[in-house]
Amino acid sequence: MKTKLILTIAVIAAGVTNAQMAVTVFSDDFTGSMVDSKMWHIPTWVSPTDGTYVGRTQFRCSQNASLPVVSNGEAIIILETYNPTGYSFYGTDLISNRTFLMGDGLIFTIRAKFKSLIPRGIVGGIFLYDLVGTGPNHDEIDFELVSNRPSEVQTNIYDNEPLGAGHPVFHPISGSVTDYHTYVIKWFPGEISWQVDGVTVRTSRNLVPERPMHFHLNIWAPDAGWAEAYDANLQWVTSPALNQVYSMIVDYVKVDSLMFPDSVSEIDRKESKPDFFPNPAHDLICFDTPGKLSIKIYSINGALVLSRQDITDCTISVADFEPGIYSVHYIQNGISRYTKLIKY
Repeated sequence: MKTKLILTIAVIAAGVTNAQMAVTVFSDDFTGSMVDSKMWHIPTWVSPTDGTYVGRTQFRCSQNASLPVVSNGEAIIILETYNPTGYSFYGTDLISNRTFLMGDGLIFTIRAKFKSLIPRGIVGGIFLYDLVGTGPNHDEIDFELVSNRPSEVQTNIYDNEPLGAGHPVFHPISGSVTDYHTYVIKWFPGEISWQVDGVTVRTSRNLVPERPMHFHLNIWAPDAGWAEAYDANLQWVTSPALNQVYSMIVDYVKVDSLMFPDSVSEIDRKESKPDFFPNPAHDLICFDTPGKLSIKIYSINGALVLSRQDITDCTISVADFEPGIYSVHYIQNGISRYTKLIKY
């Protein structure tokens, strides 16, 4: 049955140290007959090493495939054993169009399951991911549904690390991964927590990526390099007549952004911190500490709106910005800082 998703602007008091305003910045309840191209995309093939081939699976690419279908208000993320473009499994990697920046904190809520019956050897991913610069290191925060271990879910995290095993942990869940569960990733400054059906299963404080990431939903078949998820009995086929289709079904995705109501006054009080002024600002911001400056400014939904390198006059124009709250990452005199800008 479809679970109704209600968009909210609310004060969250539970699970945080002070009351925070929560604004829904991304939400998809999957209406219509196909996933919305204004919100999602699938990758575009560039080269054999571009990340569109994982394990034993070629992901659908924009050159020869469409976005996933929606049925009964659910997105159907599919894996097929027959690949019309080559000799492999044919999977799906659905990616948010926008990136997400942590800011004061983000809460990702996803309701999903594997469609039963599903064989061993299949993985469904629910995760944040992006390369750091041009790679090879990356950031990632994820849930993995592993059909080999149907009564558990795996969490993993990478903080500016190469591809590989990462830091995986399996956690018991009630029922099975073929039952609907609500998966929550809380990405806060200094802490990440993972929840399943309202129960916190893991918290990380020593590994907390701070760079913006896209959100992904995917399904694929790993190779023998991931022994816990691989099954040799699951094989791709060379004939469409033998094709089998497996799927991860997603009921909804919602992302809430947290903001401290008193964040502006707190910025102004930190006189020892080499911040900019004025804040709030209308036309210009100026850094009062001399030294070469590099800066990136992101909107509340994670979109990069300004990027400048090696600035010497330490003055930035924000006149063209829409009024709102922005996250600022700047490096000056070898010091890297994250802070907030209010544009009015």
